[in-house]
Amino acid sequence: MKKSLFSSILIIVISIISSACSSSNESGECSSFLECLDGTYWTPNDNQSIWTFNNNENGAYLEVYIAGYNCYTYENNFIVNAEFKYQTKLNLSEDFNGSNWFYSIINDSVIEKSKSTGGSTSYFYKTDESFLDELLEFDECD
Repeated sequence: MKKSLFSSILIIVISIISSACSSSNESGECSSFLECLDGTYWTPNDNQSIWTFNNNENGAYLEVYIAGYNCYTYENNFIVNAEFKYQTKLNLSEDFNGSNWFYSIINDSVIEKSKSTGGSTSYFYKTDESFLDELLEFDECD
């Protein structure tokens, strides 16, 4: 009797732990900067470009569409020779144009981009895909 009661309790405990673990994995919690921002769209205060981060540190992890006069220019980290360095859950570091740049998630709707040596900080604000859709209606700039 004691053995079957112990077995039953053990099965219930394992089921509860297993259930708790599987629900925590489905909570939408992300583990890295690129995973947290994958598929989201960001624009600086001047609305002259739209940025998107992709969860691929070895691929085009950053894409930028820059508004021109009735046209747009497309750039990614390969085109501008930016090189991914590292990421944490809240930060991403890259080398670009001889400087190290640091992206930080401030909150759900703001990213800060700063030069690691200081002196140059900009902010990006979460936007929706419609801004990109409108920009892509134009041709790519020559």
